[in-house]
Amino acid sequence: MTHSIVWSRQCGALVRRIAIVSFLGAVACASTLSRSASTDVVVDQSDQPVRIAIATSARQARLGAVGSWVIYNRNSEHVVTRGQAGDQITIEMRGGRLVAVRDGSPTSRYSGPFIVRSRTPGALLRYEGKRYRGEIMIFPTDSGMLVINRLAVESYLRGVLPLEIGDRKAGEEAAVQAQAVAARSYSYVHMAEAGNRRFDMYGTVQDQVYGGADAEKPISDDAIAFTRDMVVRYAGKIINTPYHSTCGGSTAAVEEVWWREPSQPYLHPVSDRIPGTDSYYCDPSPRFRWTTTFQRDELRATLEKYLAQYSSGGPAGSVGVVTGFRVEGRTPSDRVSAVTIQTTRGSYLVRGNDIRFVLRSPTGTILNSTYFTAETTADADGQVAALTLKGGGYGHGIGMCQWGAIGRARAGQDYRTILTTYYPGTTVGRID
Repeated sequence: MTHSIVWSRQCGALVRRIAIVSFLGAVACASTLSRSASTDVVVDQSDQPVRIAIATSARQARLGAVGSWVIYNRNSEHVVTRGQAGDQITIEMRGGRLVAVRDGSPTSRYSGPFIVRSRTPGALLRYEGKRYRGEIMIFPTDSGMLVINRLAVESYLRGVLPLEIGDRKAGEEAAVQAQAVAARSYSYVHMAEAGNRRFDMYGTVQDQVYGGADAEKPISDDAIAFTRDMVVRYAGKIINTPYHSTCGGSTAAVEEVWWREPSQPYLHPVSDRIPGTDSYYCDPSPRFRWTTTFQRDELRATLEKYLAQYSSGGPAGSVGVVTGFRVEGRTPSDRVSAVTIQTTRGSYLVRGNDIRFVLRSPTGTILNSTYFTAETTADADGQVAALTLKGGGYGHGIGMCQWGAIGRARAGQDYRTILTTYYPGTTVGRID
């Protein structure tokens, strides 16, 4: 969702409410980690396993481990090869099947999946130089290899929190604890929704940014332990808990941003203003206020690349010369509800969070937020010479504001207060 509260969760998963009965049923049917008869140590059996896609179309997978390790085909009865600390084995696809290559010598071809496990208690695996807890599974696919890290959910969170809310300092513990509960709630909902898919979540901004064991930090480890098994509920149901870097003054309702989605009673605008002041809890954020300017050629280049994909109206093909940009309305949290972009080819309407994906930087980075005002300057030919956006916030704006949570923690609020403020009407309690 964010990287050190700088990344914004770009697409966002659909906001759904999951019945606890459905949740428990789906989790019961999910693949589970277990200790095999070979004594491989995989995961604490008291913890729920989760499957994270760390690569979806890899051409190769370079593997290793801190201690001794083994690669199986399909299950622990079929050993492909073994390794020791410092060994590197590369997995490749050949003829649609998997091979393990050591020092240039491949094994036989296998249908997979390969299962990679440590045989040294407490030792971590390595994939592409990064360390991971649990086990690694590799599936051959039509587009390459699907690489999954399957591990305990609490261990997974240790690799998420520092990349989502940063390595915080003393006095900000409550914000990290709130992040732990929000990330855990998000995880359990998506674990229940995975269905027949081979993994539960992506390890990127498409779900939650995950960096494995190398990302872990003491303050976030403490927050996870302090809030172990705590989740957010509404009317007794575990809820999806979207979050973002910086709201800019107020969070947003679902329908303001993800305009195709229905409203949710626990996801509506929440003011981040500090009572009795003109300041906001999230104003320490470097993206609290910002200005972005598109010069004529930059604007046309980004519109040519992205406008047709996210707009309604207007002809297919080149967008032509940009002659106008108009904000069509504002939402209850003062975000832009839609814009009309006028060109010599026609008129294009872009709504909600889609605006951020159209107005990208030259490097492809999406717009900070939809909380902005717009000014244009025209040249002698009547085309837009420059578009300047003055805005606030970073991210979609729905749910918990991470910089707001940090500001509230600094002000003495505990993690329960932070969560129930950003998710109104909810309660915080144990999953069991």
